[in-house]
Amino acid sequence: YQRRVRGKNRAPNKGSECIGVDLNRNWDFEWGGEGTSSYPCAIDYKGPAPFSELETSAVKEWINAHKQKVVMYLNFHAYGQLWMTPYGYSTAKPSNEPEMMRYSKLAVDALSSFRGTIYDFGPVYTTIYPASSISVDWVRGAENILIAYTIELPDKGLHGFITPEAEITPIGQETWLALRELLLTLGVEKNLLRTEEIVIV
Repeated sequence: YQRRVRGKNRAPNKGSECIGVDLNRNWDFEWGGEGTSSYPCAIDYKGPAPFSELETSAVKEWINAHKQKVVMYLNFHAYGQLWMTPYGYSTAKPSNEPEMMRYSKLAVDALSSFRGTIYDFGPVYTTIYPASSISVDWVRGAENILIAYTIELPDKGLHGFITPEAEITPIGQETWLALRELLLTLGVEKNLLRTEEIVIV
């Protein structure tokens, strides 16, 4: 069980017997703030430096190479049934938070229409817990990609990280309804269907 639910990568940490960095604490925006740890054995260890890890560095390079075409960033996690906006580092609010909250409501309502699954939505900091140096904060705060979400998939704790096989398909189906609603709404409101913008999922 423990081997299946590791929250960190498998990189060795110099001077420590503990393995891994929490990749969602390794981004260069308010790095090392509240909700991170400098202790290599901690589950939320931030790493020795921002983008110290191959995984986060690779995503950063991809986003930087395509930034002019990126209109939305979605970062999926488990679990909790949460649809969250930046920021995680503090209660600071992005300038377009009302827009992101409106899109959040559209998404969770569409998702719920499939079989009644309820998602809470709101900023990371107040909806789940303080978490600095996370990817959505970097995407919105440093890269200025205006629509960015952290999504915690089902459930709320009954099965936790070990999703029953029978739940995998319906979770995918209901999540797709949320994404479709977002894409269609963004396409109309931001005229994306007539341009060459792309979407990160």
